[in-house]
Amino acid sequence: MENWFRNLFLNLLILFCSFFNTPVFSADDKKAENSVLIQPEVERQIFKEAQINGDDFEVLFFAGFLSIEDFGVNPLLAFKLNYHVNEMVFVQVTLAQSEGSETSYEVITKGAPLLTDAERELQYYSINIGYNLLPGEAFLSDQTTFNTTFYLIAGIGNTDFAGSDRFTFNYGGGYRFLLNDSISITTEFRNNIFDVDAFGLIKKTNNLEFSVGAGWFF
Repeated sequence: MENWFRNLFLNLLILFCSFFNTPVFSADDKKAENSVLIQPEVERQIFKEAQINGDDFEVLFFAGFLSIEDFGVNPLLAFKLNYHVNEMVFVQVTLAQSEGSETSYEVITKGAPLLTDAERELQYYSINIGYNLLPGEAFLSDQTTFNTTFYLIAGIGNTDFAGSDRFTFNYGGGYRFLLNDSISITTEFRNNIFDVDAFGLIKKTNNLEFSVGAGWFF
């Protein structure tokens, strides 16, 4: 009697599952199913990324171009020293030199030059505050990555040009690419604003600067 009741119950259960399209698996079926599953084999990639440690100094040498308003686009050389306060903020001291070319007025009129050769030489220094706005990474391959950052910078200083010292305000941005813990490649764009009175009237000028440099952390 007991076997008959058990068989009836199992038949009703199978009929019920078939009616609702519900699969029935035994313990052996589940073991067989798990045995054929593909197990992913993911190997962890270990790499060493370059970082800027706190309280690090960075010395940089730049070459580029300075567009001196009314005096053409001219080569620029610059020396810069960064003090990285932390991973986001740094202080920069800049020394740079360039030389103004002839103005359009001088070229057209072929008259007496507005400035002497010594007065055309331009030197400036500035103290700036930089902020790493967009730190990120650049991937050159599956196993090679470099830390990068886009930063904003602004500051004040002095420009010696056209026979006078001129208070200068500058602002701009740059992109830093860290090759390793000690060496960096940086491109930078700035606008140097100062007054010029070479034409007899005081004129506020915007002098755009673009440069590329290499740096060393110590």
